[in-house]
Amino acid sequence: MVVWALFVVVLIIVSLNDFLFFRIENEYVLSLMILYIVASIFGILGNNLSETIIVAVCVLLVSIILNYYNLLGGGDVKLLFPLILLAENHLFAFLCGTSAGGLVVAVIYFFAGRKLFFFRRKIILSLNNLYKNRNKSILLNFTLLSFHRMKRKDIELDQTVFNSVRQEIPYGIALACGGFCVVVENLVAR
Repeated sequence: MVVWALFVVVLIIVSLNDFLFFRIENEYVLSLMILYIVASIFGILGNNLSETIIVAVCVLLVSIILNYYNLLGGGDVKLLFPLILLAENHLFAFLCGTSAGGLVVAVIYFFAGRKLFFFRRKIILSLNNLYKNRNKSILLNFTLLSFHRMKRKDIELDQTVFNSVRQEIPYGIALACGGFCVVVENLVAR
């Protein structure tokens, strides 16, 4: 149960960072891989280790090709591998959750893209002001890794940037939705 709770926490953090910064940090992917190893060692997952690794590697190769042609972001490629491993026997739930999440995110960005841009901007600027007077917290620092790694010019977005930059969609949120479905499936199956 603890592994699934940590899994959900990491997915929420990934979604937050992808929404705000369009970044999925390596530390989050590594955390998911560690959770996978722990879940495998303690028998929380099924016994299809070899089949799951084969499927995950195949998905990784296809997603690398999609990334090469700019059809999938590099962070999404990194995130997809541990999520496929953790999905194991629940790949259908993962695909359904990811598809539904992707559809919702795409529709929201289609209809409210400009408003979301300015909403994100307000949150980032608020974080910038809040973070100047922060207490050091390990969880907060882990949650906002992308914030730490951004340059000052990236934080101070102005209104003209929106018109010159194509609208990106944070599909890491959709992948996280698929991950949430896997958690629900695993908890219901037990």
